[in-house]
Amino acid sequence: MQLSAETRNILRQYKDQINTRRRDLGLSPVTTAKVVEELCESATRQCSVYLCGHFILQGGQGDKQ
Repeated sequence: MQLSAETRNILRQYKDQINTRRRDLGLSPVTTAKVVEELCESATRQCSVYLCGHFILQGGQGDKQ
């Protein structure tokens, strides 16, 4: 997957924030790949997601956990 410099920077910032909180809780750090995986997983549990200027409807199921 090819990511723009801006996207890599945003992911790095998210990863840094997540890892700071994880470190404070005594947890091991996560990788950028794990952050992307979790973002995608979270998006699949939403009723709809707004990507690239379009709403992607997921059938209205949402997160039923």
